[in-house]
Amino acid sequence: MKETRFQLFLTGLVCFCAANFLQAQDTNLAVAHTLDELRAQLTAHVESPRFSGALWGVKIASLDTGKVLFEHHADRLLSPASNSKMYPSALALDRFGGDYRIITPILATARPDASGTIHGDLVISGRGDPSWNARHAGTNFAALFTPFITALTNAGVRSVTGDLVGDTTFFHSPPQGGSWTVEDLSDSEGAEISALTINDNFTTIRIAPGGRAGERCGLKILDQFTGLHLDNQTTTATNGAARHVEVQRFRGENVVHVFGMLPVDGEPELVQMPMLSPARWFTTALRDALQQHGIIVHGVARVVAWPSAPSAATEKIGEVTSPPLRELVHDFMKPSQNLETDLIFEHTGEATRAADTPPWVTSEQLALTALDAFLQTNNLPAEDVHFDEGSGLSRNNLTTANASMALLQFMYRHKESEDFIAALPIAGVDGTLRRRMKNTAAFQNVHAKTGTLRWVNALSGFVTTAAGEHLVFSLMLNRYDAPANRRRTDELDDIAVMLAQFTGRSEELAARTYAALGTLVVTQLVSAPFPHPARAAGLTRKGQHYSAADHYSDSTVAFFIPKGFRVTDQVDFVVHFHGWNHTVAGTLEEYNLLQQFCDSGKNAILIVPEGPHNAPDSFGGKLEDTNGFAVFMAEAVEKLQASGVLKKNKFELGNIILSGHSGGYHVMAAIVNHGGLPDKIKEAWLFDALYGNTEDFVAWQQAQNSRLVDIYTDHGGTKEETEKLMAAYHAGGTAFQALEETNSTPADLTKARLTFIHTDLTHNESVFRRGEYTQYLQTSCLKNK
Repeated sequence: MKETRFQLFLTGLVCFCAANFLQAQDTNLAVAHTLDELRAQLTAHVESPRFSGALWGVKIASLDTGKVLFEHHADRLLSPASNSKMYPSALALDRFGGDYRIITPILATARPDASGTIHGDLVISGRGDPSWNARHAGTNFAALFTPFITALTNAGVRSVTGDLVGDTTFFHSPPQGGSWTVEDLSDSEGAEISALTINDNFTTIRIAPGGRAGERCGLKILDQFTGLHLDNQTTTATNGAARHVEVQRFRGENVVHVFGMLPVDGEPELVQMPMLSPARWFTTALRDALQQHGIIVHGVARVVAWPSAPSAATEKIGEVTSPPLRELVHDFMKPSQNLETDLIFEHTGEATRAADTPPWVTSEQLALTALDAFLQTNNLPAEDVHFDEGSGLSRNNLTTANASMALLQFMYRHKESEDFIAALPIAGVDGTLRRRMKNTAAFQNVHAKTGTLRWVNALSGFVTTAAGEHLVFSLMLNRYDAPANRRRTDELDDIAVMLAQFTGRSEELAARTYAALGTLVVTQLVSAPFPHPARAAGLTRKGQHYSAADHYSDSTVAFFIPKGFRVTDQVDFVVHFHGWNHTVAGTLEEYNLLQQFCDSGKNAILIVPEGPHNAPDSFGGKLEDTNGFAVFMAEAVEKLQASGVLKKNKFELGNIILSGHSGGYHVMAAIVNHGGLPDKIKEAWLFDALYGNTEDFVAWQQAQNSRLVDIYTDHGGTKEETEKLMAAYHAGGTAFQALEETNSTPADLTKARLTFIHTDLTHNESVFRRGEYTQYLQTSCLKNK
């Protein structure tokens, strides 16, 4: 029975009931009670002198409010190690779904005759199924071939006059992943990639001390049909001697060289050795298993691999089906198994191969292209993900904490979220976290993917705080040489524990934190966008349901009055609309809106209403109703007049500027089209937000001769629409200016009523990275304080 996402995080809350007891046994980490305390604690940790030669990338946010709690070089490209595995997992679950199964066809060059004889070859056409693994199944090696024996028996096959062929040409790939090192090839972590795989393509060698000192140790390969030969260079030492074993298989050889010594009274040593040509191992062992069950193959066991042509067999005899994809993902994510990750990654890549795809384009290259498309399609920072392969064994894989956290946020709301989260290791319980964070508040609470290479440690996932808030985090630490009294993993685990035992909440930031800038009033309005009848049943998008209770019932509206604000007879307002998967609190924090507002020196009040709360939705609720914006602003003025926060409570509505990021365009278009107050709305600013409804903005701008500013990026999805609009203006003789942000000055923004700005920044950065909001305010129609 699968755990639901709610159950997974409920586990975190339940286990924290024993927090005081756990903290008594903990590593003396102080408990943060406020967000300021948590941020100070995290800052002190990552800026400790012991990290002077290291590189951190950290980002932590609330899944409940969307607020970023902490970040430290979150845009720094770092090696993620096995944090890379989250990306193939998400890609496969998104493309196929958790119920998907890999089908391995059993083919022949001829149908079996009446006596059950195939006059020709029998072909196993591999598709990358990683599940034939005695270690996973808890069974013996021979039992792995039972599905093939059953399929052939059901088809009436009794003998094969030709060969048993392992066809691995489904994968257009070399046996190693992109930019693996030579040393990886002698380790089970770097087992060869093959569309026919068994026991994760590595065998175990048992090394036991001899009967007396001076003798060679005894060597035994624990699996059959490996084809490996042993070169015994070991010695049995006297009792109490240090034990040391080294095993090497040089590139291209099938000889395993075993060096070292074991004391005569010592326990045997077990070492793992990757197989050379694992498909040959598979077919040789299968041929023997068939014979043991009365199905005789008269020919040899052989392999056909890319770039050779596939086997010519076309007669389907049967098939073998893998467990569901959710189980396959679970089986490689929990223990961080490299080969199984690469098999699923390349299988996913091959699912995109078209008839005209050049044959030299490898399965891995197709998978990387599919990953990039998946990230871009879902507005995830594809520009931050630079992978050579899927497992994370490559030292060339690079990503940022921004990207990994964005992926986790996306998968948290994905239709396959339960399967994705269930595959993550749990602190102190299973997988690569089974021995970590025990006797802490993170025990049974943190669900996170680990990552480990020689100079890399990473930890990214989910945690529930002591206050019950759900957080998402990504932590990467590179180039760190830990002191003798520390383990490198302790540095990341300590952060996870800090989050688990945090008793404050992200929303506490509000008025107190912004007091130095001005007055922040957070209230509810009847005319706020939500709730709205059109979302009474919530929204289902891409199979994921966003309930009305969680995403469309918040009527929060934030008002910000900057310090030094003067109340005149007419008060001007800027109304800002956030985009997808965001909140008021998160928007104020992430885009530094209030600081930018203050820096402009303008005498106006900022209003930010709650749109769809952490949902992928552009709908503006009541503000899209006819005259809905006029009603909203009337109530906003009344609320401010009655609040007592202004020195003068008698004033009228002055000029209005609309601004919006990303999905905020939709409600802005409705407002300028039929929201009321057309004579009051003087400007509209689109921050990488011109996705559509362009005609509404054009009609409004022409009718009112108002100012329209559109900043667009290469990756946000707005470039094409913006360029089409500029072309239409050019063809119609309408004056406008097109600027490159890196070459323009604030003075340039005052030269035209229509301004289009291309930026090299990312989708989210376009609001704040270079003080864009401040610049547009300074060049606006608003008066100075």
